Amino acid sequence: MAPPSSLGLRTCYQSIATLSRRHVLVGCGCVFAATVRHTDAETSPGLTVLHATSMGFSGAVPGPVIRARRGDEIKVRLVNGLDEPMALHWHGVRVPNAMDGGVPLTGPPVVPGTSVDYRFPVPDAGTFWYRAASRSQQESGLYGALLVAEPVPPLVDQDRLLIFGGRRSSRDGAQEFTLNGAAALDIAVRVNERLRLRFVNASARPMNARIENHRVIVMALDGQPAEPFASRDGRIVLAPGNRADVFVDATLAPGSIAPIMFTRERGESAMVRLVYGDMTARQTPLGDPAPLAANRVPLRMDFSRALRIALPIEGGNATGLPGMPLVSAARGRTVVMAIDNRDAGAHVVHLHGHHFRLLDRLDDGWKPYWLDTVAVERRQTARIAFLADNPGRWLIEHHAIDGPAAGVNWFEVK
Repeated sequence: MAPPSSLGLRTCYQSIATLSRRHVLVGCGCVFAATVRHTDAETSPGLTVLHATSMGFSGAVPGPVIRARRGDEIKVRLVNGLDEPMALHWHGVRVPNAMDGGVPLTGPPVVPGTSVDYRFPVPDAGTFWYRAASRSQQESGLYGALLVAEPVPPLVDQDRLLIFGGRRSSRDGAQEFTLNGAAALDIAVRVNERLRLRFVNASARPMNARIENHRVIVMALDGQPAEPFASRDGRIVLAPGNRADVFVDATLAPGSIAPIMFTRERGESAMVRLVYGDMTARQTPLGDPAPLAANRVPLRMDFSRALRIALPIEGGNATGLPGMPLVSAARGRTVVMAIDNRDAGAHVVHLHGHHFRLLDRLDDGWKPYWLDTVAVERRQTARIAFLADNPGRWLIEHHAIDGPAAGVNWFEVK
């Protein structure tokens, strides 16, 4: 299936369905111990024990950044110091089923005062994140980033994480948003530097950002490399759970200040500033970037034998996990899912353990990127396709944007 050449922009809540080469639109107390074991002969980092409060991992929001390289083995011990059960979900990571944290499919949650070990290899390079499996616990601050480096790092001068979070104010109920846990931050740059900015939307609302006076090149979405393309007006709009890696060349004059504007309930605000010093990284900017190293996602899918299913989404609260899977697929089978949002508002859908292609409405191709999370507009149907290649029982989470959970479903890969 050939990807389309262009797509139209509708609203920031239409999720990745309107992404093109001109738009970036992807939607509208615990103790935490982590280590990474390299599979080559290099010395592996020692075990790090990270203490936490009931407000977040390691006593901070967001939690500690876990860094690895593709193929490394992650080891994490989660000790539940809360007064309620919890589990950890690795959002976008194609983990073995037992490590997914998809309660109750993958086992019971961790009860207060006990611990569980997560141990798995990371098969893909890219920008991922971890979070409490419970949405309410995640929104209280139990989330953090997992960054997996490519085998050959791209040519960039700075690699910066920007994790967007939000919670309700205890005073007036208004949304309060942060980046890396702060209300605002500055990034010092040199003239002609190249920056890699890793945006993660860990909030319950769409993240709508705009980088002023710079060319923004989209390199990856939801952890999977894309064919590089320029974003119109420097915009990056992510649904809850989505990620985007972008390259930005610092081409303004020494002493310049360029804001990264974020849409808020009362207009835009400059939550990040690119602050230019007097130094120059190189005489001229770097040329157009080469694509990031590809991960092992399938290049082709067999649609002639695809299993075709529908996932209806109704309004209201979650009613519990169905006893039967939405679909049971043999390993290696293509699955086409029609996500039918019958509700009055947009919904976010996250597929565990797999990445998917968003299909064109006219069934004449797919969008040129991979996703693990997508927002579906009210009264609309989105169609996705994925290769059922990760054995186990996997959750399909879906909830209204900034609203109550609509429910969960699941599928099986045998």
